[in-house]
Amino acid sequence: MSLFFKAHGHPSIGLLFIRLTLGTYTMCLGIMQASNIEDYIAKVKAMNYFSENAAFIFGFITPFILIIFGALYIMGFFTPVTSFALALITIVKIFTIGLFPSTGIPFNKDLIFFVCFLTTLFAGAGVFSFDALLDRKKKKIVPLENASAVSTVEVITEPPKEEKAENSSAV
Repeated sequence: MSLFFKAHGHPSIGLLFIRLTLGTYTMCLGIMQASNIEDYIAKVKAMNYFSENAAFIFGFITPFILIIFGALYIMGFFTPVTSFALALITIVKIFTIGLFPSTGIPFNKDLIFFVCFLTTLFAGAGVFSFDALLDRKKKKIVPLENASAVSTVEVITEPPKEEKAENSSAV
């Protein structure tokens, strides 16, 4: 019975699943948008949230940002920066589409993605990532070749209680 009520595994495995799922989704979304970039730019212009030039720039750059940051997110490389960038893109999507995009859908799915990006922003990528691999390399201590370490320790002990009593009565 304890199998059902105990938490088994490691939190890094959950972070890995989040990174693999959302990174793949983000990369695929970017690839789909980049493969038909003219239509995506026209879609961004049709929203009328940006000026004509800003909509073109935003529509042209966003797919490639999604591809690059999606790949970085999968690898767990620069995870705080990657999570922050993807969270910003997701917030823009939430504000442009809205919290309730259409009937029959309880809320915008990008809200779940945003929370997952925030999770990895604050929790990190976990053990199974390039960030953890690079962090391990930084923590290795390289011994100095010609240095000799000498330490001295002074041990101070108090005399037993019987000796203390004799010394204080003798005075």
